[in-house]
Amino acid sequence: MTKVRAPLTFSLAVTTAVGLIGWDHAAKITRRSKRAVRYWSESDKASMPTLDQAIALDRAFIEAGGGFAPILESYARQLDVDLSNTLACRAALADDIAQASLETADAISSSIHVMQHGASPTEIHHAIKETEEASGAVIRLLSRLRSFLPGNGVGADNAGVRT
Repeated sequence: MTKVRAPLTFSLAVTTAVGLIGWDHAAKITRRSKRAVRYWSESDKASMPTLDQAIALDRAFIEAGGGFAPILESYARQLDVDLSNTLACRAALADDIAQASLETADAISSSIHVMQHGASPTEIHHAIKETEEASGAVIRLLSRLRSFLPGNGVGADNAGVRT
């Protein structure tokens, strides 16, 4: 019976490598038994190759004609997935900083016009509107910054269980 292996997992990467190089060769280059290597290829087993063993499997796979390093690719993809929330949050923070800067500059500019002699009620209302918009942007920025505190959002649930 063929076992289903989730994408991005080390077990699938090991299965990919061994599919080309064979169980005997995989056991030889990792200095482990075929059974140990088979356990690495099973997602319901907790064992995994060491870094040196993973490098040996990837190298053997490439030397046998494989076009990539399956374990390295698995690691890189898992890291990308784990970092996606962090990177998205940092991009959103940059947007919030830019928006707060823009709105604050507009509020200051409008308020300076109010200080001039003979400012009209329209100019005063415009300065109030700009200041309210700046206040909202700063509050959003503050909320975003708070999300970076431990347990508040960015990377809050990265238990990191690998299969």
